[in-house]
Amino acid sequence: MIPAVLALVLLAFAPSPAVSSMFGTAGAHLGGPAPPQSVLEVEASRFAQAWGAGDAVGLGRTMNSAGIRLHLPGEEHLLIQPRQAQAALRSFMGRYPGGDARVTRVSLSGGDPRKGFAEIRWRTRAQGVGDLLTFTLFVAFSLEGEVWRVTEIRVLL
Repeated sequence: MIPAVLALVLLAFAPSPAVSSMFGTAGAHLGGPAPPQSVLEVEASRFAQAWGAGDAVGLGRTMNSAGIRLHLPGEEHLLIQPRQAQAALRSFMGRYPGGDARVTRVSLSGGDPRKGFAEIRWRTRAQGVGDLLTFTLFVAFSLEGEVWRVTEIRVLL
């Protein structure tokens, strides 16, 4: 009798799939989808890696297909298509070849669809100049289905 009661008690307190998907982390430990925060951290790291490599095409693959807002020093594009953003980024990053881009902060915010933000520090040198420059990138993401897409890039010197 005691083992049957114990089994019922354990079943009553075991997380259901609905609870696991609501809270994310329980499902992740049981082989379910990863929590949105950890997936966003991975996407932000991939974005930073592509940025540091000057890979405008790779950055374009992360962008929202409906368009993004792009704010570069001296330029502001309110809503442009990914291919236009790639061209603007290629031109901008061409003035600062190479460098090191590292994620310094990632955070989630609510809403439907879910939103997230990453802050990236980019250390580079201007072409032909020896002085080290540090830029701060603010990157806004939106969760589309199960994929985080970039909706805004803001670059500050």
